[in-house]
Amino acid sequence: MEFSDRIVAITGASSGIGRSLAKHLAGKGAKVALMARRRELLEELAGELASAGATAIAVRVDIADREAVHRAFDEVGERLGRIDVLVNNAGVGYFGPLERIAEGDLDRLVRTNVYGPIFALQAALPALRESRGLVCNVSSGLSKRTLPLLAPYAGTKSMLDALSDGMRMELRRYGVRVVNYCAPETDTDFDRTTIRGEGVAVPKTRRRRQSPERVAARIARAIEQERREVVETRVLVWMARIAPGLLDRMFSGMVDRYDAS
Repeated sequence: MEFSDRIVAITGASSGIGRSLAKHLAGKGAKVALMARRRELLEELAGELASAGATAIAVRVDIADREAVHRAFDEVGERLGRIDVLVNNAGVGYFGPLERIAEGDLDRLVRTNVYGPIFALQAALPALRESRGLVCNVSSGLSKRTLPLLAPYAGTKSMLDALSDGMRMELRRYGVRVVNYCAPETDTDFDRTTIRGEGVAVPKTRRRRQSPERVAARIARAIEQERREVVETRVLVWMARIAPGLLDRMFSGMVDRYDAS
């Protein structure tokens, strides 16, 4: 798929990977609908892209609100005429033990990471059917092998992987393709917005993280090539397959390190 003159709707576009992806695709000639909760950041980015000669609109939406999602995608269709690509990028993280996760935190996690992509697909599907477009779901490498204190988040991303497989088969009859991109650990403000379990210390990692610009370029390439699935944490997945017990022992110490309860 070429991006020139394509209409691309990106959820979670106000920061991080979504923001970088919007810039990258606009540079390739795409017209972008920037969708997220923080209107001021969306309008700032839309103005920046417009100044560079791109077409970009800001559409505020809470992806966990089904009715709001449908209104937002109706607005995208009215203002830009159609939708060629939907990028389900919006998400929220969780860091804490399963034994103490609050019901409210679990509800927010699932509504954003699971309900949100479903709501967006349902709202955008009439336009995607007409354009014979493409859906790109931004998952996580943790969906293939979780780590301690990240299981609730990883679980929602594993479900997104399964939803991607289901979408791919169900939407085939409409000519709509589906790409599932399992992102690596990325240097964004995702940590700042991550829900923290009570009594859990904020981890200070020295691990090398990918830049959002690099990840955005990889997502764009996956869409261009219409890849079925891209997993960027191949070493972790490989280790989980050949020595799962060893991996359990290696990472179990994270619980004592970060859970002060």
